[in-house]
Amino acid sequence: MKPIALSTILAGIALIGLTAFVGTSRPTLELSYTNDCQDSIDWQSHLEAEGFDVRAAQVSNLSLSEQKAMMITPAPMRDCKIGRVAGYSVIGEVPSGDIVTLLRRKPADVIALALDGPAQETVAIHYDGSVERRRSE
Repeated sequence: MKPIALSTILAGIALIGLTAFVGTSRPTLELSYTNDCQDSIDWQSHLEAEGFDVRAAQVSNLSLSEQKAMMITPAPMRDCKIGRVAGYSVIGEVPSGDIVTLLRRKPADVIALALDGPAQETVAIHYDGSVERRRSE
């Protein structure tokens, strides 16, 4: 009998979990990124592989709501790309698992997730400007 790789099993479990979460529809993440933004194709591909429908657009200026979300975000966590999914902002390359957790829990006091790159933590940003940290997996 041939051993099965643990990563294959974990990937299958994650896919089953996401499928159970989204049912037959895929959550749509609308991604805006500025002209000076570094390539984000790998992150987009990862999100699509995890069950998201990513609609990306290069923009010269972020929309007013996107600018507001960026202004609330602590300066070191601001990014040149911002996504919108189910009414939440996703700033930077936040891991898909953290986005799925946000969509499952639907916290009313959270407006955005951001990635604190150096600390490798996903940060939930609340309406009052406070942040809640969660180590990325």
